[in-house]
Amino acid sequence: MRLGGTILTLLLLPLLWLGCGEREDDKTAAARIITEKMNRRVAGFRSNFHNDCQEKVLEAARARADSLLRERARRLTLLAGRPPKPRRPGAPAEKQLSRELPLRPLFPFEIRFDTLLRDSLLRDSLRLDSLQMLEIDSLNGTTQ
Repeated sequence: MRLGGTILTLLLLPLLWLGCGEREDDKTAAARIITEKMNRRVAGFRSNFHNDCQEKVLEAARARADSLLRERARRLTLLAGRPPKPRRPGAPAEKQLSRELPLRPLFPFEIRFDTLLRDSLLRDSLRLDSLQMLEIDSLNGTTQ
């Protein structure tokens, strides 16, 4: 019986030594899990930031559209029911076009296919729109 216990101890001792030792796979698995959790949190922060930014832009667009609609309605109510403006006595008759004017492209042919010029015009117009948006936001009292 003593021999069986010794053999069993000799067989289990290396297994215990291997099982209790720290393996490199555990370190890499832990690092991988930590990296995945961190990536999920970063993705969550980015999506929250993107959603917040999108909501702010949509809210500003709604406010602008609402103000334009209110202004248009106000103007229409001011003009509704008014008789047309009287003409001056002795004023010449309004000129009528003899034929319709032909349609032309808004931009000449050279500008449409010059990508550098077109991109610079777009960038300038976007910059102007952004500055106007900031000016409107500062008038409304909102800050970013």
